Amino acid sequence: MGTNALEAGPSVLAGLAALVDSMKADEVVHLLRSDWREQVMGAWLSLAHPFDDAVLAAVTRALETSGGSLTAPPLLAAVVTLEAPTATASIQAYYEADVAGGWGSAGLALAAAATLPNSPLLAPTAADEETFKALSVLANCLKPVADQTAATGDT
Repeated sequence: MGTNALEAGPSVLAGLAALVDSMKADEVVHLLRSDWREQVMGAWLSLAHPFDDAVLAAVTRALETSGGSLTAPPLLAAVVTLEAPTATASIQAYYEADVAGGWGSAGLALAAAATLPNSPLLAPTAADEETFKALSVLANCLKPVADQTAATGDT
């Protein structure tokens, strides 16, 4: 939850990476439509399905309806890493709700938005930018190897 993934040990991350590769899209969508704990796992596991429209829709919807700092950080990382078509609008919707509710992850939303072209949001603080960058690195490490190879053009 939150940014706890940044403190996970190598064995936990290796286990999560193995799980990412085994998840089916409908299972991920189910997690993203569930309670907050399941949404956190769904966010990380969504990285296994970067081209699945149902997963992309579910992860952006989960972010837009997120209630704050328990779910928002992994959802923000997933939305950006997956390059969801509605990422900017979803991040802005979450940011506005977070500011209104005082949930504590508005700065990470600013940092996520700053990675996207033509963000209408303010610039993030250096600390939020650093935290989001670390979440993004983790998210990119969890993407399936085949997807990473396709993205770099390696074979």
